[in-house]
Amino acid sequence: MQSRQLKLVHLVTILCLSVFAYSTNSIAGQKNGLLKIYFFDIGQGDAIFIETPNGNQVLIDGGPDNKVLQELAQVMPFYDREIDVVVLTHPHADHVAGLIEVLERYEVKNIVQAKEDYNSPVVPVWQDAVKNEKANEIEAIAGKTIELGNDVVLKIIYPKESLEGQTVKNPNNSSVVMMLDYKNTEIFLVGDIEAKAEKELLNDDIDADILKVGHHGSKTSTTVNFLEKISPQVAFIQVGAKNRYSHPSLEVTQRLEGFGIRYHRTDLDGHMEVITDGETFQVKKY
Repeated sequence: MQSRQLKLVHLVTILCLSVFAYSTNSIAGQKNGLLKIYFFDIGQGDAIFIETPNGNQVLIDGGPDNKVLQELAQVMPFYDREIDVVVLTHPHADHVAGLIEVLERYEVKNIVQAKEDYNSPVVPVWQDAVKNEKANEIEAIAGKTIELGNDVVLKIIYPKESLEGQTVKNPNNSSVVMMLDYKNTEIFLVGDIEAKAEKELLNDDIDADILKVGHHGSKTSTTVNFLEKISPQVAFIQVGAKNRYSHPSLEVTQRLEGFGIRYHRTDLDGHMEVITDGETFQVKKY
């Protein structure tokens, strides 16, 4: 009996030490000054996860289904059931459907969206999920900033004015556009905006090191003037393999190549990660 009790004590001690070691490594990782951005491979849709140097977490869009939960499980500890900020760029199903699953599984502290009205079966389901979550709601309007700590700032660039209560026919052009700033590194996240919205941003300060290509590489987006204005070093295209839209378009990939911009596609490259200390950055698969 005494032997069994000793074994149990040893087992509990080992488990405690293991948890302590994991926590220590996690805390050390948060203090290394690195910002991490994950471009999830979730098929034909967008889902981007950000972890700041102090451990704050942001999820931008959730893709078309619950595959985002599998992706989150790869980059979040199994015991972590909180996300600091969830952003919905616009209410198309390939961006919002997975977020409904996220709200069911995780406790979300803040939800950012433009609050436009759009006639789609998924929209009322999303609205009910947001209501039930009881998170702090932030309406996305240009000029607002979200301080994420350790010099990491998420700046809202678009839409230029409140869309609350307005019915939109094409929510692509009401997408929430954001600039993620960390010291001297900038990541431009554009949702699915098309040429019309891109033109409205040409007078803004949108120069960036990294670009999330709009609308999965559709020919309706990533115009020459827009790309020239941003002048990124690297671009990411979130797109499903053999999708029925033939995304990304040849025009866009040739345009990127013409500007000498290295790009990655989730349909070919899979999950991708950007790691930056605010001065330099590294791109790798994870």
